[in-house]
Amino acid sequence: MDNARRRAAPMAPEDRKAAIVDSVLPLVGERGADVTSRELAQAAGVAEGTLFRAFGDKTALVGAVAVEGLHRAAGPEETLAELTAIDSALPLERRLALVIEAGRDRMAEVMRWMSVLRQLRVTLPPVDDDATRRRMTEFRDGLMAQRASQHAATVEGITAVLAPDLHRLRVPVEVAISLVESAIAGTHHRLDDLLPVVPAHVLADALVNGLAGPPDEPAKKPGPARPDAAASGTAAPGVPTPGSPAPSLEGNCI
Repeated sequence: MDNARRRAAPMAPEDRKAAIVDSVLPLVGERGADVTSRELAQAAGVAEGTLFRAFGDKTALVGAVAVEGLHRAAGPEETLAELTAIDSALPLERRLALVIEAGRDRMAEVMRWMSVLRQLRVTLPPVDDDATRRRMTEFRDGLMAQRASQHAATVEGITAVLAPDLHRLRVPVEVAISLVESAIAGTHHRLDDLLPVVPAHVLADALVNGLAGPPDEPAKKPGPARPDAAASGTAAPGVPTPGSPAPSLEGNCI
């Protein structure tokens, strides 16, 4: 038989489902649960009947896509690769800004897919059978396990980012990592838009250099005593002479 005219072997059911999910994932990410079966079929390049035979109904397909998107957004391997790819020769502030930007992007993706799953949950009937409850429990357990793996990857990645400047840290590295994670978690794009998002480079600078700058009049290093000052009993301005009363603090409180 001519190879050019030979029909391609049909895809296995699981392979076909995976191919469909991969094809429609960007569309579902954009449209959420409001996407139509026709739009899904067009994005996948198949007939609507093919979708129904593979997944049963639109809800099952959108749910499978949301779960896959969630797994990709919180993938431990991808997280670690992204963080360890940050150039260690960059200044610490710039490296942390890149960590914050990457963390914000991952969190936005996780929130996107969680929102799709919540939309679907509203449309589903109440769970009233043990089999469904068991599947939901297994699904939640799987998500928690992946979350733990993703967090471990994040800790490993941020540790690598901080490594060139560990000698500069004023807190244990575990505390520094927690502060970076807290900065990411508390400053992602807010759904309510009530507060502006703090730029990543501003957060990174605050983490490295603190919130307060140097005092207005930093203390000067003491210099050698002036012989004429010692002989005359005078001293530099602001430096009390022996036996003189201590300067008053009144009027200096902020």
